[in-house]
Amino acid sequence: MMLRSNSRGTTLLELVIAAVVLGVIVAMAAPQFGDTLQRLKFKGKSRDVVSDIRLARSDAVSQRTQFGVHFDYEGNGYVLFKDLVNPGLYLYEVGDSVIKTIAWGRDALLYYTSFDPSTVIFKPDGSASVSGDVILSDANDDHRAKVNVLAATGRVKLTYEPGQHESGQTN
Repeated sequence: MMLRSNSRGTTLLELVIAAVVLGVIVAMAAPQFGDTLQRLKFKGKSRDVVSDIRLARSDAVSQRTQFGVHFDYEGNGYVLFKDLVNPGLYLYEVGDSVIKTIAWGRDALLYYTSFDPSTVIFKPDGSASVSGDVILSDANDDHRAKVNVLAATGRVKLTYEPGQHESGQTN
């Protein structure tokens, strides 16, 4: 007895419809992928800030001298430095030894710092010169990262907050 097969193959029309459906799905996903990529870059930059602040604290303890981080609005970044000039003033000054200079570009923007004058210094015992916050935002102000430093212990904490656009507020 002979069995008949009912398979006819795929028609050109079915292939075109499948390609169109796939194209529509890709077109809808592309903007979300761009937003996700921007958010991931921003989170990476904010984690780098926390890492460098913790590095300043660690270096202060291990080398038994003051290290600090100075946040620069004009350069949109920060400087990690060894505090050599007037250590009692807790300032970033000409003559301090620069360890690292970071400029974020458009991946992150320095939104606010409560450190006066935009500098936190870590002492040899691990404590910080002041308590305060640094707030970063992404280029569209959709996301914000808040880095908090506690003076008594030198603890550094990172939290994420909605930006102006994401929370529904306008500038």
